[in-house]
Amino acid sequence: MDRVSDCFQADQRLRTDGKELDVIVLHVPSVSEANLRSAFSTISRSRGKPVAIVLPHKASPSTVWRCIVNGAGAVLTDDMPSTAMGHLLSLMHTGLRIPTLNEDVLPDPSVVAQKLSDRELQVLAGVCKGLQNKEIAHDFNIKEVTVKMHVRAVIRKLDAKNRTHAAMIARDLGLVG
Repeated sequence: MDRVSDCFQADQRLRTDGKELDVIVLHVPSVSEANLRSAFSTISRSRGKPVAIVLPHKASPSTVWRCIVNGAGAVLTDDMPSTAMGHLLSLMHTGLRIPTLNEDVLPDPSVVAQKLSDRELQVLAGVCKGLQNKEIAHDFNIKEVTVKMHVRAVIRKLDAKNRTHAAMIARDLGLVG
């Protein structure tokens, strides 16, 4: 097994003798936009070789999925036992995409659901379906401004960045059907 210390060296190695590599494992020691962009850049130049990204154990579910969407064959956590990591890396050769999450990253769905009112859950379900505020208001026979208020409350209570992020959190936790 050969090692390089950063994505720049990995890119150089791919340019010179990438055909000899079976799998590429990128360790991203801290989740930052620059580190993720660098990893995604390496994936785009991997010449079809499977790429695994190793993230800190507290990486968020949205970061894990972002890595998968950007072409990672596996997303592993740095606290994973080496034997488990080895098994998952070998599964990458079958073409599976393997996202992993540490249990303590995901909040308890029942606790999160208790934070939201019934109407907020209904509005969140509409957001998850991709409905606009006007459409959600029509479905529940309420004013659009009321829907906006509920959406803002949902975003705040889920600690989301925006309505799309709230929908992703809801989907990840199974809050809406």
